[in-house]
Amino acid sequence: MKRTKIKIGIDEAGRGPWAGPVVACALGFHPENKPAKDLLERLNDSKKLTEKKRERLYSELIELSIWEAPQVFFGVGVVDNYMIDEINIAQANKEAMRRALVEIQRKISQFELTSVVIDGRDNYEFEELKQPPLYIVWGDAKVKEIGAASIIAKVFRDKLMAQYATLYPQYGFATNAGYGTQKHKQKLQSPNHIIGIHRSSYKPIKEVLGKKPKLLLHVCCGPDATVPLMDLKKDYDVTAFWYDPNIQPKKEYDKRMHAFAKVCDIEWVKWIEGEYDVKNFFKRIKWLEHTPEKWEKCTECYDMRLDRTAKLAREMWITYWTSTLNTSPHKDLEKMFALWEKNSLRGNLEFLKIAFRKNGGFQRSVDYTKEHNIYRQDYCGCVYSDTFPGNERKWAKKGFSG
Repeated sequence: MKRTKIKIGIDEAGRGPWAGPVVACALGFHPENKPAKDLLERLNDSKKLTEKKRERLYSELIELSIWEAPQVFFGVGVVDNYMIDEINIAQANKEAMRRALVEIQRKISQFELTSVVIDGRDNYEFEELKQPPLYIVWGDAKVKEIGAASIIAKVFRDKLMAQYATLYPQYGFATNAGYGTQKHKQKLQSPNHIIGIHRSSYKPIKEVLGKKPKLLLHVCCGPDATVPLMDLKKDYDVTAFWYDPNIQPKKEYDKRMHAFAKVCDIEWVKWIEGEYDVKNFFKRIKWLEHTPEKWEKCTECYDMRLDRTAKLAREMWITYWTSTLNTSPHKDLEKMFALWEKNSLRGNLEFLKIAFRKNGGFQRSVDYTKEHNIYRQDYCGCVYSDTFPGNERKWAKKGFSG
């Protein structure tokens, strides 16, 4: 008895993304009980359909496949990122198609398979087929079976990535489906940002895995920069940021800035000099000038510098940051940690709460400055500090124009 003939179309979704599986669908229409003409006319390349239309067609195709007398038969093959990394995306794509073929062949065993048409130009061969498939470039827009398969493959994969988005909302998987969008890229700053569904064999992910996470380090003076730079550069790609308009007079500021730059050059660390906006400093401490050391005046000074550093970290898309302010034994650590947490929350930053002064850190700094002849100051920089030379106030009266 002669069997009724059926044709299968195959397409895939997810070759290009940096995360998630590749999904293939093999689909055929019942040769004697085909879907309504209206549905066939609405089928098109899934990438050219709006999301709403694509999901509506997806639901209709699924519905037609589960009737007692199905009008649509399909199989889905899924290959995860681990296999993609092991055998490469081309072979993983073939395996996804093979799995989809195996599934649909079980469902259409009563029919004679006349042809298999696949979108693209890969030219895979499958042991499950008696004759090679036909490859058609832009086949998803030319062949209804391929167009329908492309819709199921894409929507199925999009829904899967939307589920991953509930676990990892920071990567935007619900909208980018794992592709390398700007938002996705911005979240991949260090190896510990790579998650279980990322494709580690892909170049952008490889690059992240092979490099140190970026860190922005606020520096308040050359001596205090020594230990943090030596220690942090072992595990981070450090950029040192000099922002200290609290230092007066200008010639003192310049001496300290040059000492900072000297340490960065010795340690081979790149650095950035911030603006010397003295007016901002005096504005921040107005009415607090004569408060005791480590009280409100100092809190405002710390906050001003940390706020500016956090702003730069956000602009540079650097997640990790910290400051050398916690090197000196004269600073209030708990107060600074509270300020760091506040500034971190504003930009989803991660502050490293490291007390550089501990475990002999301060003495190591002293030894380093002696060995390399680094200028070591004898007051914090503020003219209202108890240790300002002579406890003079003439600079304040002149407005500290520098």
